[in-house]
Amino acid sequence: MVDRRAVSDTLGFIFVFALVLSTVGVVTAVGMGGLQDTRDVERLNNAERAFDILDDNMEDIAVRGAPSRATEIKLADSALSFGTPVSMTVEWEQSGVVDNATVTTRPLVYTSELSDERLVYAFGAVFRGTDDAMTIVRHPAFVLTNDSVVVSAVSTRRSSSSANAVGGSGTYLVRAEMTDSGPKYRGIASDTGTYDVTVNVTSTESRTELWKSELESYDGVSCSMVNTTVVSCDITDVDSVRVVEKQVDVSLVD
Repeated sequence: MVDRRAVSDTLGFIFVFALVLSTVGVVTAVGMGGLQDTRDVERLNNAERAFDILDDNMEDIAVRGAPSRATEIKLADSALSFGTPVSMTVEWEQSGVVDNATVTTRPLVYTSELSDERLVYAFGAVFRGTDDAMTIVRHPAFVLTNDSVVVSAVSTRRSSSSANAVGGSGTYLVRAEMTDSGPKYRGIASDTGTYDVTVNVTSTESRTELWKSELESYDGVSCSMVNTTVVSCDITDVDSVRVVEKQVDVSLVD
């Protein structure tokens, strides 16, 4: 009788111990997964704050005349690279006479290697998300009204001495310098009368719809998709048009 009870107690202890171990294992697995997700989100939040500083530094160069600026970005299981070029063409027509100006930029792209989420900086706008779901978290400083259309575009381009991409873990600098040529006035129109203006943006498929939503958020602007990579927006009876490109050479420095 004693032996049976001992065996029963032993088996009961084994079962309870196994249950405790399995419960701890499940909780640990779930907890670690949640901790990893939280860490990934916080890393992306930190990168977004760095992109906000990056845009402020670009404005220092383009608007306030600073010769150069450097922005520190920390990478952890992530990469920083130059993306596919984005172009914006502004066309204006008056009494059958048409003119246009085009500006182009190389976006800066931060990509998480764990979640495929990314941040994209282009023409002062910052996009966040994945290719399937992306939002604009910082808006470009364009003026699109009937009084005037002003596209003052900061065009980032890769410096000849810069790598196309850096990645892994570590702290990197995004160094930006105004090109020797300074601001380029791509187009100015302010004659007597009004203009019908069309703004075309060519971007990657994942962000074209976002450019459409951004531009048509301005009063009096109507937009449509030309195809998966081009959005076209119209503004009528515009008094003046101004397109200025400020080219900035960018280097990724470790």
